[in-house]
Amino acid sequence: MDVNSNLEMNMQFIKPKEAAEILLCSERTLEAWRRDQRGPSYYKLEGKILYALKDVLTFIEKSKVEA
Repeated sequence: MDVNSNLEMNMQFIKPKEAAEILLCSERTLEAWRRDQRGPSYYKLEGKILYALKDVLTFIEKSKVEA
């Protein structure tokens, strides 16, 4: 198995619209977070913004507040 095949199996990428749905926010909010260097990590591939699903879920988990 080559490196690219292994990467594809381990990383699922989603578009900003899907990330916004998961995070219960708007795409504009995600845009502002990127500009302000907040929010989940993202990739910029050939001008397209993509989020790794695991990064979005990690961002949610790190936002957890213990009572």
